[in-house]
Amino acid sequence: MNKSSVILVCVMLAGCQAYHSEPLPDAPDFGATGKMAVPAVPLSLTAVAGLAVSNNPDLVASRAKAEVASAQAFAAGLLPDPQFAASADYPSDPAFVTGYALGLSEDLQQLLTYPSRRTAAKAAIDQARLSLLWDEWQTIEMAGTLGVQKFYGDAKARQLGQSAALLQDQAAHSDRALATGNATIDAAGGDLAVALDAASQSNQAERAALTADIGLKKLLNVAPGDTLLLSDPGDPGNFSKQDVSTALANIAKTRPDLLALQAGYKAQEEAVRQSILEQFPSITFGYNRAADTSNVHTTGLSVAVNLPLFNGARGEIRIQHATRDQLHAEYQARLDQTNGDAWRLWQEIQLLRDELSKLEEKLPEFRHMAEVGLEAHANGDLPPATFVVIETSLQARESEFYDVETALWSDILALHTLLGMPFSPPPTEPPSDKP
Repeated sequence: MNKSSVILVCVMLAGCQAYHSEPLPDAPDFGATGKMAVPAVPLSLTAVAGLAVSNNPDLVASRAKAEVASAQAFAAGLLPDPQFAASADYPSDPAFVTGYALGLSEDLQQLLTYPSRRTAAKAAIDQARLSLLWDEWQTIEMAGTLGVQKFYGDAKARQLGQSAALLQDQAAHSDRALATGNATIDAAGGDLAVALDAASQSNQAERAALTADIGLKKLLNVAPGDTLLLSDPGDPGNFSKQDVSTALANIAKTRPDLLALQAGYKAQEEAVRQSILEQFPSITFGYNRAADTSNVHTTGLSVAVNLPLFNGARGEIRIQHATRDQLHAEYQARLDQTNGDAWRLWQEIQLLRDELSKLEEKLPEFRHMAEVGLEAHANGDLPPATFVVIETSLQARESEFYDVETALWSDILALHTLLGMPFSPPPTEPPSDKP
């Protein structure tokens, strides 16, 4: 091998990368790496959303996926490499010299479609970036939803637990009275049934609160055994009818998933354009230099033309057109679904607001009545049956209050995301007298 050949090989190898293995993990990383220390103070929904975006393992994977899409788009936008060919002829007669042939060629069609491929590559990068942003928005919504489910779920479980304990004491009292002949079987049996129902509801509330707690910790990449404290989320705010109409009018310019679909559609437009260009004959142009065994040197040009007689890229053109039509239909369907879901959520929010307002108006009266009734019952001035009715009624209203608060927050969070309006929780208010 002569000196020029060595230099050529070295230049070709200089841009190559070396292989390095990357083994898979064999254990969870929230405890091992210490990426997040759980704060000892109650967290607001804003803090929960920020931790979700920073630590959620699915978002880490989505960011890696976006990097893959960027790399694929980068590869699609590169110019094609030229082709080099070389051959040698070794004569058996020493009177002749060694012949050789060298050729350098380039596919001109690849150069023709390069601008279209480059534009499509840029659109694909935008699509990957916007899809990642949409994943982050959805994670924020999920973190907020699980946060309010945990907060109000814990409060509901505490309230039902306290009520179940009172009703259990009353059932035990009725059972002792039945044994001494001071109560009827109907009264004692009724108190026992009510106490068992209350205990069952309390257990269900505890399980629901535990499910929300586990789901939130998973979303935040927190170890299941850690304690996660949340502050009162307060009032979620509201949307006017005009707010929804204005947001829907601009939704195609604000929501990341729609912008990502637009970028994907732009990339597909370029794919259609590229397939149109590829129906023309593919031309490969080359430069050749050769010497035969009689030491006659020649130089020349070569052209290879693909004749589009049977294929002519007609199948590829049809595929790309059909794909574009599919993306167009999917985008229209996403817009239609967004409009319908937005107005459905807005109407549900108005109903929940009205229901919550009525509960907030009546609950203080129920609570006061229950406090007076408990004291009267303890002094023997209130029949047990009346006490049970008052306590179970308050229990039902308190449970309904927490359920409505949770549903209202969930719908508000969903509508924020749906309308492409980043959620910003109000400042945390001082603790109220709600249990």
